[in-house]
Amino acid sequence: MYEHLTSPITIGGMQLRNRIAMSAMGVEIAEEEGHAREPIIAYYEERARGGVGLIITEVAAVAYPRGANAQRQLAVSNDDYLPGLQELTDRVHRHGAKIALQMVHHGKQSRLDTKQGRPVLMPSMPRFKGAMDMANDLSREEIGWLMAATGGERATVKEADAEDIAWVIDAFAGAAERARRAGFDAVELHSAHGYLLSEFLSPAWNFREDEYGGSRENRARLLCEVIQAAKQRAGADFPIWARLDCREFRTPGGITPEDAARTAELAAEAGADAIHITAYADATSGVAFTEGPLAHRESAYVEETALVKSRIDIPVIAVGRIEPDVADRLIRDGKADVIAMARKLLADPEVAQKLSEGRPEDIRPCIYCYTCVAQPFFDRAVRCAVNPMTAREGALGSSEREISATPKRVVVVGGGPSGLEAARLARLRGHDVVLLEKSAQLGGTLRFASLVYEPNERLLDWLVGQVRKLGVDIRLETEATVEKIREIAPDEVLVAAGASRAKPDLPGVDRDHVFDGDDLRALLTGQEDGEASKKLSLLGRIAVLAGRATGITTSPGRLREASRAYMPVGKAVVVVGGGLVGLELAEFLAERGRRVTILEEGPKFGLEMAHPRRWRVLDDLRKHGVELVAGAQIRSITEDSVDYDVRVGKGESEARSTAVDTVILAIGLGPNPGVAATLKGTGVPIKEIGDVTGVGYLEGAIHDGFRAALEL
Repeated sequence: MYEHLTSPITIGGMQLRNRIAMSAMGVEIAEEEGHAREPIIAYYEERARGGVGLIITEVAAVAYPRGANAQRQLAVSNDDYLPGLQELTDRVHRHGAKIALQMVHHGKQSRLDTKQGRPVLMPSMPRFKGAMDMANDLSREEIGWLMAATGGERATVKEADAEDIAWVIDAFAGAAERARRAGFDAVELHSAHGYLLSEFLSPAWNFREDEYGGSRENRARLLCEVIQAAKQRAGADFPIWARLDCREFRTPGGITPEDAARTAELAAEAGADAIHITAYADATSGVAFTEGPLAHRESAYVEETALVKSRIDIPVIAVGRIEPDVADRLIRDGKADVIAMARKLLADPEVAQKLSEGRPEDIRPCIYCYTCVAQPFFDRAVRCAVNPMTAREGALGSSEREISATPKRVVVVGGGPSGLEAARLARLRGHDVVLLEKSAQLGGTLRFASLVYEPNERLLDWLVGQVRKLGVDIRLETEATVEKIREIAPDEVLVAAGASRAKPDLPGVDRDHVFDGDDLRALLTGQEDGEASKKLSLLGRIAVLAGRATGITTSPGRLREASRAYMPVGKAVVVVGGGLVGLELAEFLAERGRRVTILEEGPKFGLEMAHPRRWRVLDDLRKHGVELVAGAQIRSITEDSVDYDVRVGKGESEARSTAVDTVILAIGLGPNPGVAATLKGTGVPIKEIGDVTGVGYLEGAIHDGFRAALEL
């Protein structure tokens, strides 16, 4: 299993123990002046401990602060940075991994230059304006954070002259030599993602008429000269490679796969030891970010990578949401040599170790929620929705793996994501855990979320699989009562019973064609709910009963497919509430042929989502023809319509009505203090976690459960 992915390989003179690389990713946890200290050293060390063959660091500015994107990115511009970088490489090497420093000049994206009053360096004055839609779906607060990253200043451009080009070459060469002295095994030249070297490569940004512009060969000249100079300064035996865009999405006249293939050939001739293929897109467009450099599609760039691989004789590194089974086949079929992962290794640093040990089912899955990559937009430290340890490795140390010095008997009330995470970690640390779930299935709201968004199902399967594998005492269809708690006699009770739902006070809200989230969850996930079933037609009740009888409703994946044939939802649907739940549900329904209108009281949609995922979802909804109505105030729900007012100006509104077969309420969630209040009579210490204390969605639930278990 995964014999190709876990086999060794040599890049230049550097031998890797396997073909899994940690791809570079901005994490904003270096010191403010670019020094490597804790926590960034602990962050990379944890991935090395997890078994990867190669770590490629986040971008290190070769001339910091000039050409830098953020204050808290790594720097390698002078020898003052070497002690911290040496500590980083030493700590990574202890665990058998190799480490490459990714080096960069950010060009037009040098936000620190803009903030500090310097012009940004570019090959030519820009002509491409872009879609300029990035701010459209951001909140006012997010726009403020984004502007703060540049100090609110507008960038000015300096077109690179011969002196600038010589300076750039020298800066990269000096940084490569410095990296070798700091103990790095290699360097990666970031020649992609709209940064300076990629701007020279791109016909959409490079309009020069000298030897650095025009033909592919001329546009690649600066990169090739940087490679040659870096080899000369750092040593011919020091591995150096380039990261290249295979495409520039949504960019007229941008880089094409053939451009990338020719650039790869030229880089190889100049002495590059490998090529790393990625992609870029219009940087002014929000949704474009989820095409390149962050891929929303699985295996997004593998065909372009295979083209480059067919044209050169040096190793090729592939990236772009590549799952392990696909990765193994790509290497087997000669379409790539190394597979780079970023988000997967935030979710689980031990991906490589678990694959090499034949335990893929133990890998905590990334759910591609974009929480991690949203943070650098606002100069914030990276975090992961499903792994609370990410970027806190130094603070938490190995606490997750340490057996508690005082094992306890613990009851977890509720088998949703917070309860499952608390039970998992508590049991992993040696506590005796009993999990009480009043329904017949584990998962809670995550089970319904798994139906409408497939990556959530992977997390659900992992959480359930882990608590079962660890031996948690799981008691389904068991309500937590005072008597039950006294019978179990725990030392502590963690209440993770989920949020409560209050119906809005609206005329018509009790009609049979009006469902709330609890109704839908009961019907679609096989839970018994007489009130919800009563709202269905005879055919609908028969279909739901058949689904329960055949077990379809117990599997989100099977139910997802079955829902394409039948759902207890009419053709015209109004979703009330344009938050995370409403948007994901609307997308699910639209993909199944429903005509959907979303009514949101506020001015923006999906503010609970990390904004890159929000960009993606809203773009998909608009393509599906979903009508998004902001500033909507519902007056009443009738038998065949929803009547509402829409704000159209200051103090002005317009009366509207939408024909409807089904109304779904995606609002009304709030704290749920009742369960804990009931159990206080047991005399056992009780702690509320997850949505019981207020809706925190999946990230909040997982992190809350983790903290509670760690504090036992």
